[in-house]
Amino acid sequence: MSGRTWLRVGAPIAIAALVAIGIAASGHFVGEAREEPSPIPAPTPTDAGAPAPEDAGVVDAAWRYDSQGELARPPASEDYVCGQPQLEIEQTEGCAAGRPYPACRWRLPDPPGELYEIWRNTTDDHRWARPGLVSLVLTAAAEYQRRWPGEHLTVGDLDAPGPRHQTHDRGVDVDLYLLEAMIARNEGGRRYPDNYAHRSRREVRALRARVMDLAKILATCADGRIRIYYNDPDLIHPFREWYRERGLETPFSHAMRMHNPLHRFHFHLSVPDDLAPLPPR
Repeated sequence: MSGRTWLRVGAPIAIAALVAIGIAASGHFVGEAREEPSPIPAPTPTDAGAPAPEDAGVVDAAWRYDSQGELARPPASEDYVCGQPQLEIEQTEGCAAGRPYPACRWRLPDPPGELYEIWRNTTDDHRWARPGLVSLVLTAAAEYQRRWPGEHLTVGDLDAPGPRHQTHDRGVDVDLYLLEAMIARNEGGRRYPDNYAHRSRREVRALRARVMDLAKILATCADGRIRIYYNDPDLIHPFREWYRERGLETPFSHAMRMHNPLHRFHFHLSVPDDLAPLPPR
C-alpha cells in the first residue's frame, strides 16, 4: 500500500441529575436539514466547557464484539495512512483546464462496496466540492475502515448551495456521521435520541474511541488544517490536548468546538480553500 504514512500518535447520580435539569431548560432541538425548510446558520463557536446535553439513549443490541467478547477497538498505533483510495472521480471541465473552484469541482464517487455510505438526505447534486475536500473524505473513509474492520463512515452534504444548508456553499464543508457511535442519533422526524446514557461506561469509552479516531485521522491527513464542530465536551478536551501535543495547530484551525444541537450526531468539517488532494494509497 503506497501513500503517506504519518507517524503521529494518531457520573455520579447527583451530577447527572443536575445536568439533565439544565438541559431540560435549554430548549428543544431544531429539525434536521433535509426535513426543516429554515436555513442552518453559519457556525458560531460555543464554549466547549458548556454542559453536555442529556444522554438518554438505548443500548444497541447489534453492537459488534470481537472473538473474545470484547468491544472492538482500533489499533494501539496511531500510524495513520494518509492516502486517497484509487477510485474513478468525476470532475468538471474546469479541472482539466487548470481553473480554480467553482469551475473545478470533484464529485464524491458512488460508494465502492462498503467503503462508506451516503447520508439518506444527501442528493447527487450535493456531492460536489473542491478536490482537496473530496480527497480528504475518501482518505478518511479508507483509513477509518482499515482501523475499524466492518465499520464505515457515512458522508452527508458537501456543497449544498441555497437556503436549506447555507454554510455548505464554498466547496470546503462536509457533514460526516458515525451512525451508531456519536453522542446522539438522528432517526428522522426531528427525533434525536441520546446514544450513551444507558450504555455501560465501557461501551461509551469504545464508542468515543471510534469518534476520536476519526477526528485524529482527519487532523493528521490535513496537516491539522481542519475545523470540526461536534457537541461532546468529553471528547473535545482530550482531542484538543492531543492536537496541541502533535504540533498540529495552524492559523486556520481551531481543532474542535461545539455548535448548535444538530452537531451531536455528526461532525461538521471545514477545510481551507487551498487544501490539496492527497496522494494515492
